[in-house]
Amino acid sequence: MLKVSGSRTLHRLVYASRQEIAPADLDDEVGKIIRTAIGRNRADAITGLLLIHEGYFLQALEGPAEAVMTTYGRICADPRHSDVKVIHAGPAKAREFADWNMCARRMTAADEAILATLAQRGHFEPHALSGASALRLLTTVRGIQRRTELSALV
Repeated sequence: MLKVSGSRTLHRLVYASRQEIAPADLDDEVGKIIRTAIGRNRADAITGLLLIHEGYFLQALEGPAEAVMTTYGRICADPRHSDVKVIHAGPAKAREFADWNMCARRMTAADEAILATLAQRGHFEPHALSGASALRLLTTVRGIQRRTELSALV
């Protein structure tokens, strides 16, 4: 397990994993993950974003170090994930995903700009991303999610 500094320090962990969910069950299972995560994360002051693309999960978790590591431990034990790898873990100056106790975004054709960029790099392989690249991708997706939510209100 990763070593963490003080439990009150804002901590961010970004990991990638393979999905072990049948494609036909993906929407239902992700819905279950999100419903469970929102309640737990709210109680533990954890925020984050889960990206779902080409059979992978890429997720950022942020909050108190101890709570983030406990959550990550549950994820590692969840049979819906395999090949779980930490891409980045450490203190964070500010929350990047403060709007959500958990948000999930499944990449669709409507996300053409991001998908085109990912396609230029070949097959999506989040395990090979650097911490900075993974965070940049997730914060870009955060921006799309915010715009999508705002356009739904108009």
